[in-house]
Amino acid sequence: MKKLLICIVVLGLIASCAVEDMDDTIAIQNSDKENFEMYNSLDGAMDNFDLISEQAFNEVQASSKSSSSSCESLELLIAYNENPIPGFANYDYYSKMVLNYTEEQCQFDDWTGRLEYYVAGVFQEKWKDSTVFKNVRGDEGYSFDGYRVAEQNADLSTETTKVFDVIIDGVITEPDGDSYRYTANRNFTFENRFTADEVITLEESSLVEGITQTYFMKSESVSGNPLVYKVACFDRPIFLKYPVQGSLDFSSSFGVNFNIDFGDGSCDKEVVLNGDNGESIVFDL
Repeated sequence: MKKLLICIVVLGLIASCAVEDMDDTIAIQNSDKENFEMYNSLDGAMDNFDLISEQAFNEVQASSKSSSSSCESLELLIAYNENPIPGFANYDYYSKMVLNYTEEQCQFDDWTGRLEYYVAGVFQEKWKDSTVFKNVRGDEGYSFDGYRVAEQNADLSTETTKVFDVIIDGVITEPDGDSYRYTANRNFTFENRFTADEVITLEESSLVEGITQTYFMKSESVSGNPLVYKVACFDRPIFLKYPVQGSLDFSSSFGVNFNIDFGDGSCDKEVVLNGDNGESIVFDL
């Protein structure tokens, strides 16, 4: 009888340990998922700010003369040697657009703030643009104060495939007031751009560092497995939110490393989170 009691106690301890280990695994997975979702929301907010840059570029490209108003001004073909700006020394001319939507009469539909946009080499293989964001706030409540620079890679670009190197550096503030330093280096390859068959391939490394709280997260594309976005999978306004292929490695201040696998190219929003403990969970973006 005494031996039987000891066995029950031992088995009880083993069962207890097994449950505790499982709870730890679930906690780690949930923590990974929360970290990724927070990073994904900040990354998505930055993509929305990128769209503002794209809108500014379209306006500059469609303009045929300089103009000025209380809310915006546009100057085309400014001679660099007369008004030099950082990073544009290789260009004889550049264009400048200032959107100043900080005053009440200048409120835009989906963002406020001040944006300075510079672009050169639009019709050449050395296109470069630079966007300076000054407390620009989007309609979802995120704000960005910093800059984004995109430059066409002339060595890798062809007539049908365009390659751009992008640098981002600044502070993103969430609607609840938490703020983060966001830096990224991105390499975009565009195929069949602005068509129904457009495919974008992205290789990137980025860092999110907490300012209002102790936090950091690093992400990096897995070598040989870049992120892939397809217009054919989702409506054009949202297709950049959902990679359908590729893989990212993450590390965070919590000492837990994990990987996000976006799939094999199928048109779905499903991702697989692979923890460094060998466990995996599947969820939708």
